[in-house]
Amino acid sequence: MSELSGMRALVTGASSGIGAAIARELAARGVELVLTARRADALAEVAAACAAHGVPTHTVIADLGAAGGAAALWAAARAHGPLDVLINNAGFGYFRPFAEASWDRDAELIQLNVASLVELSRRFVDDRLARAAAGGAERAAHLVHIASIGAYQAVPNMAVYAASKAFVRNFSEALHDELRGSPIRVTCICPGGTATAFHAAAGAGNYGRLANAAMMSADEVARQTVAALRRGRRNVIPGLVNKLSCWSVRLVPRRTAAW
Repeated sequence: MSELSGMRALVTGASSGIGAAIARELAARGVELVLTARRADALAEVAAACAAHGVPTHTVIADLGAAGGAAALWAAARAHGPLDVLINNAGFGYFRPFAEASWDRDAELIQLNVASLVELSRRFVDDRLARAAAGGAERAAHLVHIASIGAYQAVPNMAVYAASKAFVRNFSEALHDELRGSPIRVTCICPGGTATAFHAAAGAGNYGRLANAAMMSADEVARQTVAALRRGRRNVIPGLVNKLSCWSVRLVPRRTAAW
């Protein structure tokens, strides 16, 4: 995996879960890192684990759920040098009826899961294409978005979250096709249930026997993410049960799938 060595990557939502696991996976392959999240203490712990692999590791405390957060993060991350990899992982969801959630919370979700992701993607693509046109980028660049199997269907009680991930999936696949033949490879990852703090934070409770049996570790999702990145895959669903779940919704009415 030496083709990744020496690259510089920005990983959002890197203080825990899938983001932290991806950061460690990249560090083990010699990738210099810029890690960002809101929680300084947790981010520092992840950065220390990555730096133990001997790679330069920088941290930027940023709130991508707030207006202006993406612009400030990009400026701080780019100040250390050009970026070769962008992992748009940061995101959150909640498990409750839409009518019981506040607009402020939904606005923050849309800003983080959609608007900041698009803005960082815009800045990364523009910067990388400009560098390539100027002859300053010889290696392929990688843009990776972490979506969810929720992108494949409506999810009652997680309506805004699932809709945001459907946006991420469609946006990613369109960019993959648009940028084919360019120096930028775009990959979308759609994990299912992953053993992270996401579920407790979302208030989701127990998903049931089948979903719990299909639960994957963040490290395994990270491993498959980096493998997909290296191969320039368009869209990847980690886990056999998750693949079957997303495939099977094509065979039933959308109302049944949502149920």
